[in-house]
Amino acid sequence: MESNNPILIISFILSGIAILRYLTYLTLSPIYEFQKIRIAKSYKNLTKRQIENRTRVSVIVPAWNEEVGIITSIKSLLKNSYRNLEIIVVNDGSTDLTNKVIREFVKKNIEGKNLNGKTFKYINKRKNAGKGAAINTGIKNSTGDLIVTMDADTKFDKDAILNVAKYFQDKTIDAGVGNVKVANSRTLIGIIQQIEYTLSFYFKRAHSICNSEYIIGGAFGIFRKEIFYKYGFFDEKNKTEDIELSTRLKSLVLKTIFIEDAIAFTEGASSFQGLMKQRLRWKKGKIDTFTKYKDLFFSNEKKHNKFLCWFLLPISVLGDFELILFPIITPVIFYYTFLIKNYEYLMGWILLVSFSIFLSYFFGSQQNNKKSAFVIPLFYLASYLLVITEIYAIVNSIKLYIQKSEITWQKWERKGVENV
Repeated sequence: MESNNPILIISFILSGIAILRYLTYLTLSPIYEFQKIRIAKSYKNLTKRQIENRTRVSVIVPAWNEEVGIITSIKSLLKNSYRNLEIIVVNDGSTDLTNKVIREFVKKNIEGKNLNGKTFKYINKRKNAGKGAAINTGIKNSTGDLIVTMDADTKFDKDAILNVAKYFQDKTIDAGVGNVKVANSRTLIGIIQQIEYTLSFYFKRAHSICNSEYIIGGAFGIFRKEIFYKYGFFDEKNKTEDIELSTRLKSLVLKTIFIEDAIAFTEGASSFQGLMKQRLRWKKGKIDTFTKYKDLFFSNEKKHNKFLCWFLLPISVLGDFELILFPIITPVIFYYTFLIKNYEYLMGWILLVSFSIFLSYFFGSQQNNKKSAFVIPLFYLASYLLVITEIYAIVNSIKLYIQKSEITWQKWERKGVENV
């Protein structure tokens, strides 16, 4: 194969961009420790009780057909160490037993009980209106200074809310994202997602120090309540309402951070089909959001974050483009590698990815599942399952965008975060 083959040239250019992305993250991520030290100055002289008295937190839990996992989510909030906490569960017109299991739990475990300073509200919406609408309903019925969003297949670490409240004693912070981990550890697809989340959330350290975090996921998003009344609520038409809102906040130049100490465990997709549904929703919402905020790309406005506009957003689009070409690029690179019998590039790439994952496991959050680390050497091969789902999601989300079609809440078989 000629070295000036255009397919080969494109392959190595895209591979070079991927390597640049990894090296940038690996360089910036350790600096996050200094940001944590700086933020800690805002609360180091405050006791837990003083922080609780100063900051009321409202957690909004939207639910649609979540009979399996919703009680685990509620229990994790009731057991949380933070006292000045308001729990608001919004049932968005579920057609399963969600309403029944919640009402039975409330009657048995909440009504007339001492909740250790916490309060509980249950809003049962008979008509389904979508996740964004459910969260907005919760916000409008909340009394907290901080709004925390929580998925109904998620449970919070007992000190997660306290760590959130600590960080938000820094008045310059407008919004943040917690550290979400996949609880599934008994299946290959679950372990692959564990490794994927661990690496991606470790790299959020770089986003945080550059004030460029534009994906504040609904599983554990944190916002000052006042921003909703200043800049608008969740977009109820966008099926990735979390990405739309967080990108909107960046377009408005608000400060967003990653809170590594605030930990949540979520149930990842337990089947290949479920994973494809999840990624399709993510990709479609991403296309809608990027189209809406296209002016952020390569923006020269002084107010806009250059790392976000000139690196993160373009790299994200290039990454999707690379995935679409993956079925062509990969065979070309492998063929060329074996043709010239030079395996240094291939081994170097595998080592770079493996090294990045090891760093995220052993220098990131202390609550990473170290057992999954034994699978890291095989991740390069196992991750092809993720690649297939991503390609499916990109292609079909583009189709939906062209057809101007929408998707609904994505639903797959739940086992419950306690049982995975």
